[in-house]
Amino acid sequence: MGVASIVWLPVMALAGGGLGRLARALWRGGNEPMLDRWVMDVALGLGILSVGYFNVAAPHRLTPVSVCMVCFVLAGALGMPLVGYDLGKSLGSWRKEKRIPSWQTVSWVILFASLALMLMIPALAPPTGDDWDSLAYHLAMPKLYLQHHGFYYIDFASHSNFPFLVEMLYTPALSMNQPAGAKMVHYLYGVLLILAVVMLVRKHFTPKAAPLAALAIAGMPIVMWEATTAYIDLATALYTVLAVHFLLDYFDSSDRRSLIGCAISAGFAASTKMTGLALIPMLAAWLLIDRALVVAVLRHRQAETEVGRYGRVAKRGLMFVGVALLVCSPWYLKTLIYTGSPVYPFFYSIFGGRDWTAQLAHGYAASQAGFGMGHSFAHFVMLPYDLTFHWTAFCDKGQPWLIIGPILLVATPLLIVARYKHKAGGDDQSGLLSAPTSRKLVGLTLFFVAQLAIWFVLTQQSRYLIPAFAILAVIIAAVAYTDERFRIARIALYITFAATALFGVLMLSFNVERAAPVVFGSETQDEYLTQTLPIYSAEQWINNNAPRDAKIALFGDTRGFYLDRDYVWADWGHNKRFTRRFASVDDFIGYLKSQGITHAMVNIGALPPPGISTGTYKLVHQAIDKGRFTRVNESGWTGDIEPVVVGVYKIE
Repeated sequence: MGVASIVWLPVMALAGGGLGRLARALWRGGNEPMLDRWVMDVALGLGILSVGYFNVAAPHRLTPVSVCMVCFVLAGALGMPLVGYDLGKSLGSWRKEKRIPSWQTVSWVILFASLALMLMIPALAPPTGDDWDSLAYHLAMPKLYLQHHGFYYIDFASHSNFPFLVEMLYTPALSMNQPAGAKMVHYLYGVLLILAVVMLVRKHFTPKAAPLAALAIAGMPIVMWEATTAYIDLATALYTVLAVHFLLDYFDSSDRRSLIGCAISAGFAASTKMTGLALIPMLAAWLLIDRALVVAVLRHRQAETEVGRYGRVAKRGLMFVGVALLVCSPWYLKTLIYTGSPVYPFFYSIFGGRDWTAQLAHGYAASQAGFGMGHSFAHFVMLPYDLTFHWTAFCDKGQPWLIIGPILLVATPLLIVARYKHKAGGDDQSGLLSAPTSRKLVGLTLFFVAQLAIWFVLTQQSRYLIPAFAILAVIIAAVAYTDERFRIARIALYITFAATALFGVLMLSFNVERAAPVVFGSETQDEYLTQTLPIYSAEQWINNNAPRDAKIALFGDTRGFYLDRDYVWADWGHNKRFTRRFASVDDFIGYLKSQGITHAMVNIGALPPPGISTGTYKLVHQAIDKGRFTRVNESGWTGDIEPVVVGVYKIE
């Protein structure tokens, strides 16, 4: 644990880099700078590695030895030799050209490296109460898959049927009981995301804008915090940025390999989460519209070529969609086989789904719709202001630190002024607003607006916007450097994003200070988790005292990762099995026993008080009062503003 978990950072980078290096010819040539090649190799190689784990888990051949050894073998046999060869070749070229980095470049590298090192400390700590979704399913479900040697139908958690590209990459570290090592995978995705943003700006706009774009996205507190977790949003953002990069490459070269790279990236984005599916039609529409406009111009100029044919545009569009869907299809086929719906549990009215009901679907939709300020057009117009100053409305109530910052607020006037100045200035003499660059910016802006609109309509959770904000950071930086008249605006942007980053650093400094003892070995994992995770003491009591065949019903909490006994989510609304009405406490207890439940773990502070509780929560209180839940352990936790009491009960 602790610092030792850092080994997973180079191992996963080398394993992914080796696979990506072997497959490099699929999506591009080798003329890019080494850092750009490395980013693409590792990112796409990790996706390939996850597909490999999928193919092992599907036939139930997933074992701790296999998943762990695969990573180390790939890192040693493929990664180190290939990356070493590329590095030596690039260093030789660098020495010949005698390129010396400017002091500005060195300063930016030191700044971002310092930020990365700071965030690595909480990232190397075991996941705690703040890392809710990781303990509920991002880490918990892969742990169950490892215990069962592969995929199986988990009826109590609909989340287990989501695409799990990133979660499968957590299995090697989990197989060695190192959840902090799993967090290193998402941390690696965060590093790759920032480098991919730099690559996109430098290649398709201007290198001068790269530091501003990197600061805009890396300095967002929500992005900083995500890098310390075992979530998945940074991976979705990375594959989104890569897909856009490859698409713009295709617009420049018409090279089919770039379009294949775009499709693979979009498929991997859709393999991280279901909302990533929207990326495929958005990119397809962008591709078709842009290429159709090119064909129209060529025909108008009477310069029709192979490039200027509508049939070719249609074929390339179909190829893109086909490859993207093929890449992500394993996850949606798995969900279809287990549940009867490829997008379970969403769109129940259309696809239905195993062990799901209209009532559950309505409740889930209502919980998702509960984020944000509203869904009217007026609320959409007010998003820049609301996301900046009312950010708590766009995240879980227990996560008020997921601050977005003013990125959308500052982008809105910048884009308006840029459009006005471009019109007023006529032809741009600097060459920065040449037709291809201008077309890319327009397409990129429309792509961002489409992302924002889809997010606005579906569920307004702030972290789901990270892929869109990565694109917005590129737009802001590119626009700010299109005209020298934006010099003052650029200074203001640097100050704004630097202040946001400083605020994020100050906000996360407590996490760094709290995690440092366990990371550097002066505190044990048990001591650390007892003070940072309210339910940990109760879970450890269960692991040490409950019979091996015990089955635990979780009430008021879903974070079962640290449990080593069979468990289910038993709260109303999570699943069909426990979302039912009971005539009495006896009926309730009888049903629990019929499901093999022997114990209950109750996060009492998360339940409504007895006087106002209804449904299952009311029955839990009554079962405790009437002695049908016999208390065998109770632990208190004072880490929050309000004390938390967690009880473990035997079902009588």
